[in-house]
Amino acid sequence: MPWDDKTKGSGPWGGGGGGDGNGDGNSPWKRPSGGSNAGKDLEEQMKRMQERFRQRSGGGGGNGRRRGGGSPNFGPLGIFVLGGIALLAWLATGVVVVDEGSRAAVFRFGQWQTNFTPGLHFHLPAPIETHVVMPSEKQQQTEIGGGSGDGLMLTGDENIVDVRFRVFWFYDPSNPENFILNVDDGAELLKASSESVMREVVGKSKLDDVITTGRGTIADQVKTQLQALMADYRAGIQVQNVEIQEAAAPAQVRQAFIDVVNAGQDAEKTIQEANKYANDIIPRAEGQAQQVIQNAEAYREQVVANATGEASRFNAILDEYRKAPQVTRERMYLETMQKVLGSTDKIVLDSNSGAVPYLPLDTQRSTTRQQGQ
Repeated sequence: MPWDDKTKGSGPWGGGGGGDGNGDGNSPWKRPSGGSNAGKDLEEQMKRMQERFRQRSGGGGGNGRRRGGGSPNFGPLGIFVLGGIALLAWLATGVVVVDEGSRAAVFRFGQWQTNFTPGLHFHLPAPIETHVVMPSEKQQQTEIGGGSGDGLMLTGDENIVDVRFRVFWFYDPSNPENFILNVDDGAELLKASSESVMREVVGKSKLDDVITTGRGTIADQVKTQLQALMADYRAGIQVQNVEIQEAAAPAQVRQAFIDVVNAGQDAEKTIQEANKYANDIIPRAEGQAQQVIQNAEAYREQVVANATGEASRFNAILDEYRKAPQVTRERMYLETMQKVLGSTDKIVLDSNSGAVPYLPLDTQRSTTRQQGQ
């Protein structure tokens, strides 16, 4: 090879006095070969580079890195610093920052110790004590029904209804540890319990109440019973509200139920019209009956008064008869004959003259008045 020619130099960079005297030689890097000085300069540069590398690596002389490219040697001070950093990191596991609207439950080897309110708190570092932060003031929502088949329920009058409802709830801020320790998957427990309670309440209700005006009452009953059930489980859940979104007949028979509802509305309309007619005719009938009763009472009073008067008159006549019997008899005879003969045609018979025509002066007078009018 050209740079290995012994006749032009003693090394790869041109060592001896070969060549043209300018040090050109046949060096592949075209570097001037100044004899032994060139090799010394290159060695000096390499030493300077190594020194700079040691300084940048944080070591000084032989303490920076081991010879032969081994692992770094920190020394006693470095080990102390690393130990302090590890200790601080371990102690930091006991620092708890609880945000507003949250609670933190602290456990010592799995046993509940206390609860932290919002703010900065400290406990023993892990694994001695650990904590779990719960969003106690964030509203949670669980929905049941909606086409999955779990909303089909049997009513008290043996009808099937499809109910879709939602339950709004919170983690209990006073006892968040109950949700962590006492139940496994509390949200699923609440969903199953809500469905069970709703089935119980719907099973005691009629179909009309479930699909029409009784939804509010049913929702209140479900809320009360569900909260009592969560308290029995000590689930750490507070039920805020139960909202029935939809309650209708299953899709297969929905049209038939609609027809039944329409028929019920028509029946209600007819009943209202009948009540209206009854409210109109009954007062009038009662008024007529009251008028008849009043007329009968007036007639009774009149008859009683007439009878009383006749009795008083008879008593008066009886008193007069006792005083003068002959005169009273003649008077009574004359009054009776006046009543009897006053309205009949009369013929007077005289025992001496025979039949004598009777001139009806009263009749003539009446006829004359009628003709004059």
